[in-house]
Amino acid sequence: MMLQTWVRRSKEDYKAMAEEWLAAPSKVDRDIIFKRTGVRWSELLRLSYWDPTRFIVVDAMHNLFLNLVKYHIEHVVGLREDEKAVFPPATTEEMTVAREVWAKGVTNKNQLKKVNIPALLGLCAENEISLPRPEGRRIKRDVIVTALVVSSGQFVGY
Repeated sequence: MMLQTWVRRSKEDYKAMAEEWLAAPSKVDRDIIFKRTGVRWSELLRLSYWDPTRFIVVDAMHNLFLNLVKYHIEHVVGLREDEKAVFPPATTEEMTVAREVWAKGVTNKNQLKKVNIPALLGLCAENEISLPRPEGRRIKRDVIVTALVVSSGQFVGY
């Protein structure tokens, strides 16, 4: 059904349908009324200023369980966790280069100079190397490289 074909209801029409649903003598009758009108009673209808045709309540399932709040905050508003917002993830090609360097064995910091920071972070994640998290700042390349060299166990002259 297209949005343009919807018939807008008035507050009074909506409330009358809801009251019909509320007054129904059985669950079967309520189900029939709901199928016909798409309306059920809500305690909000007791409020004189409440207009169900203009004020919409979005349920928790759609906001929380389906991650719509997270999506809205991260993608619409543009707020993300520091790690996500500071460095974009490494591309497949960048990770391939980083893995090649890592596979040869890292003996000093200079070997990792040409690997970009997202790929270095990817290497740390893949090899379960924990990094210190500076509060409110980006982690520095030197800190990441030092952690990788030290964890390789081959730190000859780093």
